[in-house]
Amino acid sequence: MDSINNKIQSRPSVLLVSVDALKPEFVLEQERLGVSLPNITKYLVDQGLTAPEGMKSVFPTFTYPCHESMITGTNPATHGTVNNGIFDPTGEHLGAWHWFATTKVKTLWEAAKEAGYCSASVAFPTSVGAKGDYVAPEYWWDGSELDSQFIDMVACPQGLISQMEKDIGRYAGGLDLSDEGDHQRGQAALWLLKNKLEPMICEKPFFISAYFASFDESAHQYGVYSSQAARSLEKIDRMLGELFEEAKRITGDNVYLCVVSDHGSLDNTHNICPNVRLKQAGLIDTDENGKVVSWKAYSQRAGGTAEIRLKDPRDTQAADTLSVVMSQLEQDKDSGILEILTGEQARKRGGFPEAAYVLVSKKGYELRDDVTGPYCRTKLTQKAQHGYSEEFPEMRASFMLAGPGIAKGEIQGVRLIDVAPTLAGLMGAVLEEAEGKNLLG
Repeated sequence: MDSINNKIQSRPSVLLVSVDALKPEFVLEQERLGVSLPNITKYLVDQGLTAPEGMKSVFPTFTYPCHESMITGTNPATHGTVNNGIFDPTGEHLGAWHWFATTKVKTLWEAAKEAGYCSASVAFPTSVGAKGDYVAPEYWWDGSELDSQFIDMVACPQGLISQMEKDIGRYAGGLDLSDEGDHQRGQAALWLLKNKLEPMICEKPFFISAYFASFDESAHQYGVYSSQAARSLEKIDRMLGELFEEAKRITGDNVYLCVVSDHGSLDNTHNICPNVRLKQAGLIDTDENGKVVSWKAYSQRAGGTAEIRLKDPRDTQAADTLSVVMSQLEQDKDSGILEILTGEQARKRGGFPEAAYVLVSKKGYELRDDVTGPYCRTKLTQKAQHGYSEEFPEMRASFMLAGPGIAKGEIQGVRLIDVAPTLAGLMGAVLEEAEGKNLLG
């Protein structure tokens, strides 16, 4: 072992894994919740730092804004990814999401590479175009084999996915959020560790980010505390054990393991549709099929939050009409709305710089984009959701960190925007624009 260690970089490597929607209680109250996570317990809870009160997420508590914040240390209003999907009332962008790594601020992938690390990622949201060495991004077109071809072209380097698929089979695109899709994400991360990062370990340590989606998806379908969600989480834990062991083997145990989530989740009771009210006020026009053909104001959902934009902020008549609708919602005790923020108030919370208003719903009232039909419905689209207020305890994310020089203990006051600067500090990397802090500094 000594001869192996002599060949390994003295600087520690870093493995960052995001487990979508993992709430702290699933880590710290496993018996009560009927879930068994032996690898998270062994490698992280028993050996490193955990945040028992969880980690405060960003505004909104939605997957893509959260991951961009996680990898930059900045809030959505700063890095520019304010929602999962691109704001698109008439569908001209065909359902496109914010797949791309921000160019407004530096990412941790870029900072790690600048610090002399081999920088890599597998299936991490907001990673298309990331400035790393080996990036297998999350992207999709239609869920068919075309996805592999598209991802192969936007991977770094081009051809990475086709090379990988010769060994592991189909790379999971972003539309496959199943347990099997996560299995393929795990296999892709292992493949990258063995085939790209291990051969370079004598020259460079590595930073690699990875992502698992199935726990969040099972919760969406069956509920946060469903047996299906618990089983998905247990499968993720087994894959984490494989990744941890491989990272430790390659580095001679000289590696930091960081497992986080982007947000929490809670079970829904209602769906509410602000666009129904906007259409009734004459701010949205549709064709006979209910498709939006023109709009003066439009509400786009982010789970338990919705951003309302004016098409033309200088349109005073539309602005006045929208203000009346907002007042009506605010006065309606059955609207399901907890807060109505002005654009300025939303920006101060770190989100939605282009919004005229932002709606934050009460617990259980998921916001939807429907333009026709009833405003409020008890027939749910999803059993559970996030995107609710970042102040709700149910939206708190998980934070766990173990590795060289880190003793078992608890840490308080953790925010999602602290993840990137903390890991940058461990690598000697620099994130000049980060709004979070190094928790260990």
